[in-house]
Amino acid sequence: MFKTLFTLSLASLTAFQAMAAEVPATNKAKAAENQQRVEADQALMNQALKFSQPSAEAKAWFDSVRQKRAQATDPEVQAALDQVLLLDPAGEKVSPLGKEAVKPFIAPIGQTPETKLAQTERQLDLQESPLALSAAELKALTDSADFPVAQRASRLLRRVAPETAAPILWARLVKLTQRSQILEVEDELLRLPLKLVSSGAPTTLTGSMPAKAAVLRVASVRPSLKITKETLEPWLKGAPNEFTEAAWDAVPRVYTAADKATLQALVPGLSERLKPRAQAALAALK
Repeated sequence: MFKTLFTLSLASLTAFQAMAAEVPATNKAKAAENQQRVEADQALMNQALKFSQPSAEAKAWFDSVRQKRAQATDPEVQAALDQVLLLDPAGEKVSPLGKEAVKPFIAPIGQTPETKLAQTERQLDLQESPLALSAAELKALTDSADFPVAQRASRLLRRVAPETAAPILWARLVKLTQRSQILEVEDELLRLPLKLVSSGAPTTLTGSMPAKAAVLRVASVRPSLKITKETLEPWLKGAPNEFTEAAWDAVPRVYTAADKATLQALVPGLSERLKPRAQAALAALK
């Protein structure tokens, strides 16, 4: 009898283990199916968002979506396609919560620099015109003593008139000392068109240490900015900080494989913080 019970228990344990092994597999299959559904939904939404204005191409695409919606039987598929059809630029603008037409909201006209900047940014996002602030007015606001106002004006000027914004951004960068503010300006410099990023760029490394590091970081990924070996060499052996890190990041822009032996001689004397960057820079030499 004991042998029989043991055999039954062993059989139950084996069955339980088999069921437990099937659960993760089932969950993975379900997760993969859900992921494919979400990716398909997002792909449709991304495609629909490309049609901002009514056109023959938009009409053909949304008609095909309507046809798929009429053929769909899965409630989830129907709901997803309904959301896509709401983005039809030629379709009737109705609220997804009811049959009433969407009521347009007219934004109030800004009276202060902050509200005018917000209105201008909203108009740029919605491709509306005329803008609340002209390029000349935005340029004047970049001189504001209030950093958030000056930075937002610089960002909008970069979108409206990048050729005007480039030298202003460089001038602001070298004057700043706070790292958080410098990073914001550096981000705008990297968003400039490649042919304009060198306009107004400093010819020598000036400003605070974080500002100098930002200049090197931008120069390391923008070939139009000039860096020389004489500029970098003194800083490759400096104390470990963000500036010496940026200097090593810029090495592949200035040095070639012929300089590898000279640069390798500097590595043993570097701190543990700089060695990985130096080794990565050496590996990138061509």
